[in-house]
Amino acid sequence: SKFLSSTAASFLASATVLATDPSSCDAMTSKKSKNPRYIDSEIEMAIPGNPRARGILVRRYTGDSTPFQFPVTPIRLVKEWPVGEPPFDYANDFKREDEVDDQAFYAIPRLVYHIDEPAVASLTQFYRNNIPAGSEILDICSSWVSHYPLEFPKTMKRISASGMNPLELKFNDQLTDYEAKNLNTDPTLPYPDNSFDVVTCVVSIDYLNKPMEVLKEVNRVL
Repeated sequence: SKFLSSTAASFLASATVLATDPSSCDAMTSKKSKNPRYIDSEIEMAIPGNPRARGILVRRYTGDSTPFQFPVTPIRLVKEWPVGEPPFDYANDFKREDEVDDQAFYAIPRLVYHIDEPAVASLTQFYRNNIPAGSEILDICSSWVSHYPLEFPKTMKRISASGMNPLELKFNDQLTDYEAKNLNTDPTLPYPDNSFDVVTCVVSIDYLNKPMEVLKEVNRVL
């Protein structure tokens, strides 16, 4: 079972960085793919409570057929914590300056990318080279894209997701199922124990105000 978290292109699996082989997330390897570089599509957006719907053109990066070449270096971000309580004030150190519920901010879907195309390509290749076929995957803090390779919906047994905005999750065509969930108000994952082989989290773990509780839940469902 693996937990893969990406923050600033660092990939963590449980307590070990998986990308010990830099070529496993080399964007240049994707040039050999026959997949398109982009997929352009039109989706219909209808916000609850608004009777009008509108079409929106979106471009999805596939993570393949890219021209990018940049150095990839394995990195280890694991700290050996002392036995017992963590060496910080958990009750106060994770408080935010603005404790207003995040739900209002995420009520309107944002069909945008939060990392650039080279980072998407690197992440996509990493997933392709490290997640075995037939896996059951959960993407937490998910959105309209999960950055998985195009073949994953066919080669994986299941791809589930939880995220803040149900419309964004609805537009994610790689998912088998999804659950809209605000982990900052309730860090419980709505899945039974031992439900997944892999849990992914991309550029989002730093937004969690209860990270230890969420990671305990990740451990439970793996």
